[in-house]
Amino acid sequence: MRTRRIENEWLLLEALQRLNPGQLSLTREGEIVSIEVDGFSALRHAPVAGESMSEAVRSRHRVRIAFPRYYPTMPVEVYLDAPVFHPNVNPDNGFVCLWTRHRVHTTLERTLAQLQRVLAWALLNVDASHVVQPDALDWYTRPGIKDRLPLRFVPLAPVQPHAWDFGSAPARRRLS
Repeated sequence: MRTRRIENEWLLLEALQRLNPGQLSLTREGEIVSIEVDGFSALRHAPVAGESMSEAVRSRHRVRIAFPRYYPTMPVEVYLDAPVFHPNVNPDNGFVCLWTRHRVHTTLERTLAQLQRVLAWALLNVDASHVVQPDALDWYTRPGIKDRLPLRFVPLAPVQPHAWDFGSAPARRRLS
């Protein structure tokens, strides 16, 4: 089941790449998927006095996705090759804490949608067990910062129409 699910996830990513030309570049080495993404706005660092928010933003990233041994029961692990300034991104290894709770039917398309929202500060988890950059959380709670967020981004065109709708249950598509 695991192997078939990973193969189907790869096919889903290829379809997503076709629908979003120039925004995704995929490579795969065994069970590690690398994706060059463009248009995923994220802060490189906290803007300093006199610096505009846009000067601190980077929108091109290299993302690595690893499938754990017990996938899909366990969520994929997502890493940025160049860590960014966000409470849920580990500054040492680029690990992105995306999940409060994981669902077996979560696809890589939904994972990328979630990642894009996290990087743009449209979504963050302030629970202590998910905060890996406390200074980023402290910055976020300063007066006036929340008014300048989230960062602007354009969601990718979805393969599955409900992949980007976080208010409803995800579209059911059998991947395994």
